[in-house]
Amino acid sequence: MQAKTIYIIHGYQASPQSHWFPWLKQALEQEGATVHVPELPGPNSPKVQGWLEHLQVNIQQHDKHTFFVGHSLGCITLLQHLMSQTTPIGGMVLVSGFAEHLSFLPEVDPFTASPLDFEHLIKLSRHRVVVAAKDDNIVPYPYSLRLSDRLGAEWELFEEGGHFMEQDGFTEFPAIYDVLMRIMSEPA
Repeated sequence: MQAKTIYIIHGYQASPQSHWFPWLKQALEQEGATVHVPELPGPNSPKVQGWLEHLQVNIQQHDKHTFFVGHSLGCITLLQHLMSQTTPIGGMVLVSGFAEHLSFLPEVDPFTASPLDFEHLIKLSRHRVVVAAKDDNIVPYPYSLRLSDRLGAEWELFEEGGHFMEQDGFTEFPAIYDVLMRIMSEPA
């Protein structure tokens, strides 16, 4: 398997050290992958332009050997970033993602203000997987399901898992590791 590069994009009020990100980074590095977890600026009061500029500077690779994992607000941020790309990527896994206004979280409205070209995103990424939990009380799973439908993505719904954060018991996330290993092993 050719060397893979993975970028993990954290969400609101998180960092590269949050939740299951360090565990996933280490597990993938043990498989020979290069893994980056950019530290997005101001995670407690995120600004879409600042986050997108940070990704533009810190994501050095976009090709069929590059895979992305987004969590929560990191999903829409990643999708907005990919809108400016033209080289196909290997795939993306979006965890507890959304791409529409969240009435209960108005501070993240700027992230969904620009519409996504789902046709472009589908052409850009051969593998698209969206993961959510029925008991997510931060981003209710129907938001993730609609995102999955619009992306034509594989859909995985957990009975339990909350928002897949450390406080939900997620300091490791073997299911995401397994999905990544599967899609990375398929021929480009």
